Amino acid sequence: MSHLRTVLSPAPSSPTPRGPSTRASRRRRRVATTAAGVLTLALVVSGCASPASSSGSASSSSFGTASVALSWIKNYEFAGYYFAEDDGDYTDAGFDKVDLIAGGGNTNSWDLVLGGQAQIGLASDLTGITGAINDGAGLKIIGAQFVKNPVGFVSLAKNPIRTVADLKGKRIGVDAGGKLAVEAVLKANDLPADTVEFVSVPNGVDPLMNGEVDALIGFLTNYPIAVKNAGGDVVTMSFADANYAQFGDAVVVSDKELAENREELKAIMKASIEGWNSALSKGTDAIADIAMKHGGADNGLDRQLQVDSASVLPSFMLTPDTVKNGIFTLTPDLIDQAVSSLAAAGITADPSMFDTSLLQEVYAENPDLIPGFTVPAS
Repeated sequence: MSHLRTVLSPAPSSPTPRGPSTRASRRRRRVATTAAGVLTLALVVSGCASPASSSGSASSSSFGTASVALSWIKNYEFAGYYFAEDDGDYTDAGFDKVDLIAGGGNTNSWDLVLGGQAQIGLASDLTGITGAINDGAGLKIIGAQFVKNPVGFVSLAKNPIRTVADLKGKRIGVDAGGKLAVEAVLKANDLPADTVEFVSVPNGVDPLMNGEVDALIGFLTNYPIAVKNAGGDVVTMSFADANYAQFGDAVVVSDKELAENREELKAIMKASIEGWNSALSKGTDAIADIAMKHGGADNGLDRQLQVDSASVLPSFMLTPDTVKNGIFTLTPDLIDQAVSSLAAAGITADPSMFDTSLLQEVYAENPDLIPGFTVPAS
């Protein structure tokens, strides 16, 4: 769902935001968490122990190359994986290196997983991945980076979408994936498909600012920032507030990998968790810097927009459950809520599409991966 993503380009003209829609270690130079790094990200880390002492699940022989298919271009959204690469977490876990495969094209991350080009893929939301599983794809959802989905409607105060009732008659700018998601929202609220008018638009907020559409579907981590920077008075309504509870960047693996290469998957997830613990502890400036290093030149990223977008990451990643159980983890209640939401939208889903046991094992074997974050103030 490329329209929900953001390139976060510099703007004289309005920036391009993010839209919805393969596989001797260096010791980690992980700095002990400091109050300054934590305050920068507006969250508190108490007693954040270094994961260097964690007992990994890797064997003595190398796993080869770890491969993670991202759901969008390389920007702030995937900072944890960059930290894990740069700090040596993947090599410490038993891999020679990691291949972080940028998304944003016409291929879904789970197609790369099914094709063997990636061991783990990130799916923007559950609409597409559950559809693929229903079509017979041998895939499982093992967790989610954003347990609170940051996708929603982005409009202007002069013609706002604040509630579901406000959708009637609105022109919604979408790409193919965004159209699917909005149709699901309409079904979840017993609204006919012609409640809104769909308009195919390119990436960026120009169509909204120019009056071509009344709203865009975007990541609420950055689309509102892009609209504000373009001079707009922004109004947002999340999909969750529109009775469509979802996860963002759901972690997807193949049934084959789960059965045959479980220890490898655990090693990848352990390293990725270590990287995200570092990212959330070091703060927005560190996230922006590493995003610029890994994706700035290729994607025309604007550093200040990376900083601003990174500042809200904790709000979508850290909940009472993930603070207690570890990031990426999904509770049975959360899965049931997502399944019910999908069902209300006419999408067949079942808890059997999820397998939370792998992350449970990772955290049971490495309890120091839960560093003591606190839930950000709402």
